[in-house]
Amino acid sequence: MLLWAEVSFRSRALEGIRYHLRVPASERTRRELFTRGGGRCAMCQRSLVIDVGPGGAGYHIAEAAHIVAEAVDGPRGNGVRPADVNGIANLVLLCPSDHRTIDKGDGARLWPPRKLLKLKRDHESWTAVLASRPPLRPSGGESPARTPPGPGDVVVVDGESYRLCGVPGAVRDVEGHADGAYEVTAEGDGSVIWCQGHAYGEGGTEGHAWLRRSEAAPGEGVLRAALADEAALLLDLPSLPGLPRLLGVDMTAEAVTLVTALPSPKTFRDRCIRTGLLPGRDELALLAGALRPLCEALGQLHDRGSAHRALSPGTLVMPALDTIMLRDLGLASTPPRVGERDDPYHAPEQAAGTVLPGPPTDVHRLARVLYELVTGRPPGRRARHVAPSTLNPAVPAEWDAAFRDALAVDPAQRSDVRGFAAALRTGTHAAIRAPGSRER
Repeated sequence: MLLWAEVSFRSRALEGIRYHLRVPASERTRRELFTRGGGRCAMCQRSLVIDVGPGGAGYHIAEAAHIVAEAVDGPRGNGVRPADVNGIANLVLLCPSDHRTIDKGDGARLWPPRKLLKLKRDHESWTAVLASRPPLRPSGGESPARTPPGPGDVVVVDGESYRLCGVPGAVRDVEGHADGAYEVTAEGDGSVIWCQGHAYGEGGTEGHAWLRRSEAAPGEGVLRAALADEAALLLDLPSLPGLPRLLGVDMTAEAVTLVTALPSPKTFRDRCIRTGLLPGRDELALLAGALRPLCEALGQLHDRGSAHRALSPGTLVMPALDTIMLRDLGLASTPPRVGERDDPYHAPEQAAGTVLPGPPTDVHRLARVLYELVTGRPPGRRARHVAPSTLNPAVPAEWDAAFRDALAVDPAQRSDVRGFAAALRTGTHAAIRAPGSRER
């Protein structure tokens, strides 16, 4: 298996590796770019070397991305052009996902030439430093202390200032979010730091924002790659009311920072704090209408083979009574695994079983959130729950079947997320048209 230490950035380490650098550059340029980059993506820092097993030749998935496009009408191609557009000074080593990030849609705006040049310089400088050190830290060696930004501090992303809000909140791990708090989590020996929380843009992006940051040395910390993948996913998704809007992304050799718009810091939980009164028919009709854009946003994720997998009252933003949207993409950019969550809203496959979490997980989690809202109590486990219309007479009887299917233990028995939203809307319309329908 080809490891970081084995690459060691010397040309002899590249022997036997098949190249797939998609750029009309010389073999010498390709080898030098790969060596300068240490075989790692300059953005997410994941290894680009693939091991095919014993006896097989290793190969890599590296792509040499143009900082200034080869074509004038390409990404960043209409500005000042280098003398050699295919020269190593105009190429940066990236993984396929991050290559799409900088070139597709709004990526060219988020990654102008000056920013990519800095990324390239920082990454190649780090590679040179690491190459001069022992590949592994001595046993018992201490990692350098990191001081992550905290509430009240200003973080600059893409030239815009964001002041961190809220109060510090300690959490069990990154997946166990503390709603409303600024979270800081250290991984392992403390050399990898994760922070996230509500921020406020003080410049051209004035307004509420959601900021997440992963601090780690090159090659360390899986959350760095997850944030980079989420940025790529956000750029790939269409602009929809239920999806967060990417405001800025900043990647250096030591940290990745991702900032998305937050129309309101009020979450679903904040809006649903009541004085013991269950929602009436009019409120339920508003809720059914608000679910359509939210479920379309989730459906777009599902169409791409991803799933949020962390829906809860705290991860759903509710700027108005008739609007619900995703605060972020949750766990969509991390590989699913059985046992990945154990919170009040987890789906059965997230805690046990042999089926990996996926799109049906979002349906189950959303149904749990909504059931608690409309009935005032959480649903039971293993499909043992009372019909919602029994607990709240304002709930249309047609909703009972929709919740029964969505809360099924077997993911294969659940409807898709768009079908769940459509069933609730249809049930609401049927209840309104029914003779003698009650209004509250």
